[in-house]
Amino acid sequence: MSRRASPREGFTLIELLVVIAIIAILIGLLLPAIQKVREAANRAQCQNNLKQLGLALHGFHNANNGFPAALDNANTARVHGWTPHILPYIEQDNLFNRYRFDLSWNDAATNDANPGGVNQATIALFLCPSAPGGRVADRNRKILDYPAITQITRPNPFYARGVPPSDPTYIGILGHNVRRRITDVSDGTSNTLMLAESAGRNQTWRMGRMTSATGTTGAWANPSTQIVLSGFNIPTATIPGACAVNCTNANEIYAFHPGGANGLFGDGSVRFLRATMDINVVLPLMTRSIGEVVPNDF
Repeated sequence: MSRRASPREGFTLIELLVVIAIIAILIGLLLPAIQKVREAANRAQCQNNLKQLGLALHGFHNANNGFPAALDNANTARVHGWTPHILPYIEQDNLFNRYRFDLSWNDAATNDANPGGVNQATIALFLCPSAPGGRVADRNRKILDYPAITQITRPNPFYARGVPPSDPTYIGILGHNVRRRITDVSDGTSNTLMLAESAGRNQTWRMGRMTSATGTTGAWANPSTQIVLSGFNIPTATIPGACAVNCTNANEIYAFHPGGANGLFGDGSVRFLRATMDINVVLPLMTRSIGEVVPNDF
């Protein structure tokens, strides 16, 4: 006698939907953990970038008896910032050999040629991995996320201790038409910022949101990338204000790391600056020779 084949067993529709729901829940639980791991790696890479830039700046200092100027425009026929000077110290010798120091950084026939100019070269060490990718400035210039912190806005009613004396050579470590030496930093190199994150340019970012696809210049060869400490007024969304970190990247300290931004100090150390840090805490950290008391818990 022939036997009838038993029907094949399988998943019911309800069982399948339950499995899909469980997988979706697991993915939802894993994604934040994966994002945290990725951000931790990006933050570590960002800190390493700044450490390498610190070593390069100190290498230049040792070879030339001073740090490169944030802005050298004593001769208007050849205007430059600090970044081209350190190219040999960050394994960019070929780019350094192409750069024309006898002409300005934006000379349209050489450094700033479009296409093919030196300014169009992407330098990974100048970019924070947490910041948005694919950003370019005018004429396809490539970006710097770690500008010099050199100046402040005057006047500013949010400075509780008053505005420091004006200095035509800049109040920060990297100067204006001067190669400043370590001995010129009387406040102490371990207490004075030299570079800080101002990431996301040339886009404009405020409080974690992009408010414009254009904004403050961020080209790595452009001396105008300097951070000019003004602060941001959170209630009115205007400049100046009390918030000095992660409020806006319009010439201010700004990063895409949760909780703060990285800063390079004059001794080569890299430390994390807390988000929404008050301007009266940041100001003593950027002046090189005013003699303010620097807080220990920044």
